[in-house]
Amino acid sequence: MRAGRPRDEGVRRAILVAAQELVLERGYAAVTMGDVAKRAGAGKQTLYRWWPGKGALVLDAFSEWVSQAPRLRGPRRPSLSSTLVELCRGASEAAPVLRALMAEAQFDEDLHRRLLAQLVRPRGDELRACLVDRRPADRELVVNVLSGLVWQRLMLNEPLDARFVRFALRVVERI
Repeated sequence: MRAGRPRDEGVRRAILVAAQELVLERGYAAVTMGDVAKRAGAGKQTLYRWWPGKGALVLDAFSEWVSQAPRLRGPRRPSLSSTLVELCRGASEAAPVLRALMAEAQFDEDLHRRLLAQLVRPRGDELRACLVDRRPADRELVVNVLSGLVWQRLMLNEPLDARFVRFALRVVERI
């Protein structure tokens, strides 16, 4: 159990929104924890008490944004095609931030673990849910191939558009 005052959800939410807005406005590298604190109307010490650094804060802000995005859920299992379209749409909207987080995660082990847990693995789980009719080994191969293709396009700043989705689906048809 944590000592001290519990987190104020309103302040936490304001900080996450401020981080997201600032990074989208200025770019990841140009934003400081002080900028986020000022925009959110919070103390800088609050940010550092709740997050170990800018990478973790920005990852939490964008993880929350992803979690609130409309999902293709309902009585039927979503198709691989519709899931991949949604994944590419979200990745395209957050591409500069995702590239910055991935780059920073190469040198920050804690951020690396958080990125895997909060963004990479959950998106893989969404893809896996569309592939229940495949053998487990083939399912994992398809998830890895699609994830690799999406991250490669993101890192190279290439479009994740309908043409890419059609290409990726043709690739996995052969698996």
